[in-house]
Amino acid sequence: MGCPPFSGRRCRTNYQPASVHTPAPNPDPSRWELLEKIEYEHGYVLKVRYLDCTNFEGVKVMVYKGKYTKRPSLDPHFCDGPDAPIARFRPDTEGWLNARHLAMNLTSCWV
Repeated sequence: MGCPPFSGRRCRTNYQPASVHTPAPNPDPSRWELLEKIEYEHGYVLKVRYLDCTNFEGVKVMVYKGKYTKRPSLDPHFCDGPDAPIARFRPDTEGWLNARHLAMNLTSCWV
């Protein structure tokens, strides 16, 4: 049973159209844990879990140029600056291998 059509009354239901989704929250750069790290001559790869992020269980695979340095904050977004990733890959086996391949083949002109 429901409201008659065109009655001008609103029916209370729990229905939401399929196109309405709650967006995944953005990663908090200060709330992360390092899952894996591989360093190469001119770059490194990080696999990180952001504790407040829900897509891909919060896991991100990122490639950085230069030498790894520990830091309390790690923003996964692309921006100008020495601490920004130069690439991101899907957090699966293929993405991890592709990220390693890129970092391994970085040359000094990237640093």
